[in-house]
Amino acid sequence: MPRRFKAGGVSDPFKTDEGYEIIRVDARTAGSSAASFNENQVREAITAERSPEAREKYLQQLRNDGYVKIAESYREAVEPLLKIVPPAAATRRPPKKDKKEKNSKP
Repeated sequence: MPRRFKAGGVSDPFKTDEGYEIIRVDARTAGSSAASFNENQVREAITAERSPEAREKYLQQLRNDGYVKIAESYREAVEPLLKIVPPAAATRRPPKKDKKEKNSKP
C-alpha cells in the first residue's frame, strides 16, 4: 500500500491484527534492482559478533567433526596447524565379580 503514495502522502485508516493503522510516507528512496543479500558477508558478520571464545569453540568443533585425510609425508608438518583435539579416552573399569547367593545349593 505505501508504494502508491508519494513523499508526504498519508493513507486512509486500515484494520490490521493489532488494530487500526495509518501510514505516512516522509521520504522515498530509489531501490536497487541488484540483490543485496550476500551469504558470505552474513556468515562473516555473525562470526565477528561472536565472542572470541565462542568463535574458537565453534571452529574447534568444525575441525573435530570434519574429515581430512593427510598424506603421511605431510602429517608431521600439518597436524599442529589443524589443532585437532583427540576425543577423551574412555576409562576402562574392571568387570564386577559375581556375588555368590547365600541360599544357593551346591
